[in-house]
Amino acid sequence: MFIKKGKKTLAWDKDRVKLKIEYQEKGITTCEIRRSVCWFNNALGFVHRHKRSFYWSRPELLGKFNQTLLGCNPCHAEIENDKQATEELFIRLRGTE
Repeated sequence: MFIKKGKKTLAWDKDRVKLKIEYQEKGITTCEIRRSVCWFNNALGFVHRHKRSFYWSRPELLGKFNQTLLGCNPCHAEIENDKQATEELFIRLRGTE
């Protein structure tokens, strides 16, 4: 069964393509989080500064470089529910909002 993509998913698909290009241009092609469980350059995806619900009323921020990091799945999982660790990491790597 195929479920049609919604407006938000389609918008994120476009943002993700732009982010991939921006990250490559900046030379960021491996996990930026680098926890002890890091897979370095496998299973990479974008990690957001805030939970998805934060961006519902601010969709223009979802695909911004300073709102994302490139991270592997294990590192992302480690910081996913630690708001303080996530914010400290973002401040160190991207600065304040």
